[in-house]
Amino acid sequence: MKINLINIFLFTGIALYNFLITKTYYQRHKNSQKILVTLLFLVHFGAMYVAYDSPLVDPLVFYKTALTAESWISLFGLGSTFMAFLIYPLIKAGVSLFVLFFLFASISYQAFLWYFNQMASCYSNTVTIYGIPLVQFFFLLPSFHYWSSFLGKDALVFFILTYLLFEIKNRIKPNFLQILVLFVFLLLRPHFCFVVFIAGFIYYFTENNIGSKIRIKLLLGVLAIISVLVAVVMQFLNITNFSSNTLQAKWIGLSAYATQSSSGINLMESSYLDRLWLLMFRPLYYDAVTFYQYVISIENSFVLLFFIFGVIYIFLKGKEIRITGDVKFALLTGSLLFFMIASYIYNLGLASRMRLSFLPLFFYVVHQLFYLQETQQE
Repeated sequence: MKINLINIFLFTGIALYNFLITKTYYQRHKNSQKILVTLLFLVHFGAMYVAYDSPLVDPLVFYKTALTAESWISLFGLGSTFMAFLIYPLIKAGVSLFVLFFLFASISYQAFLWYFNQMASCYSNTVTIYGIPLVQFFFLLPSFHYWSSFLGKDALVFFILTYLLFEIKNRIKPNFLQILVLFVFLLLRPHFCFVVFIAGFIYYFTENNIGSKIRIKLLLGVLAIISVLVAVVMQFLNITNFSSNTLQAKWIGLSAYATQSSSGINLMESSYLDRLWLLMFRPLYYDAVTFYQYVISIENSFVLLFFIFGVIYIFLKGKEIRITGDVKFALLTGSLLFFMIASYIYNLGLASRMRLSFLPLFFYVVHQLFYLQETQQE
């Protein structure tokens, strides 16, 4: 009875929160946006049901690891171990796997609503569908919602990246919550946190209102923090000795693992450009085999066309484009994550999964460059 009550109370609390944030969106925006956010809700939590009905290995491993752990402190570590650490109190309290799926899906749903709220404030008539910016529809891509709707690191990483972006946009001063979020991010995916830290450094270092003395202090502070981050990342990757031989051995091992995985590629034979293409646009129809890959091919074809037209637009309007602070941060973070992930991406499924960490940032950049500029001109 205790377990049932805990699940009922937690599920009800999460559902009430989802209702309130969705209701707030309804009250603030026009009818077309109300229809779109309803579609977002259905797609997102429909994807959660699909993910729960046929769960991947990862959420089951996290759940079992936390369930069978001898103590909470024994789970304090990096990556997947830390994921089990986060859910340990909930599992020991009797929270079910379904409620955990619902919790993580709700966390990522909040992140999607942050993007939607920003895009719903645009009233430009340029490239809209029923008054809705075209870019906003790309946030309904089914793969986004599948990968962010179950118990796993992806939902939290997506939430953290979105949270940091809007903290920058709203010019929120550094505070304890930001530090806590970054600490969780560091333990969850150290290499991602390292890249975001570099993006943040470049962002602040290139701000016009930063004096030379502050730049020097910032540089020294960054070098000190980087030394710590490098040590954490090395531990995460199980690298005890940083040398070319060690890195080569790791690369060979990853390549061997990749060739044995489903839809894997040979890292030793693929070029970096091949992996950039793989990460951004594959599978496409020519290399799709399964039903899931054909569905992703449809998504990727739309994304490919979107970016082709986006590049053409930027080329034609380059001199007129003004980059705001939030756009600069999103572009830096998305680009650095994209180039970093492309260095080791090794199969089609992982490519689809990793897009959640940078594609929303790129879509945000395009929206802010294109739609807000058109709105200001009107």
